[in-house]
Amino acid sequence: MAITLVDVKTYLRVDFDYDDGLLNQCIAATESYLENAISDFKTNLTDTDFQNEVDILRLAIISEMYRNRDARGDSRQSWPYYIRSMITQLQNFTAAGGST
Repeated sequence: MAITLVDVKTYLRVDFDYDDGLLNQCIAATESYLENAISDFKTNLTDTDFQNEVDILRLAIISEMYRNRDARGDSRQSWPYYIRSMITQLQNFTAAGGST
């Protein structure tokens, strides 16, 4: 299941509408990022285990984008470890055996 704006706002505990445009951009950017970062992304989405991991990863990435959108002079060069780790697991996913 692809996540919705409602899912994202619930996860982020956002109860106002004025950031909806930004959140929709974060959703689209996250989807594009994951499609490019993970081989066979669309094919593997048919697997429930893969899909469940991706949904949590989507929310985590969107949260990072949203919460750190105005960080200036931020020295971070990559995603936090837990996001990098989940991406790596999904890059090595095989439908027959699940994550490796």
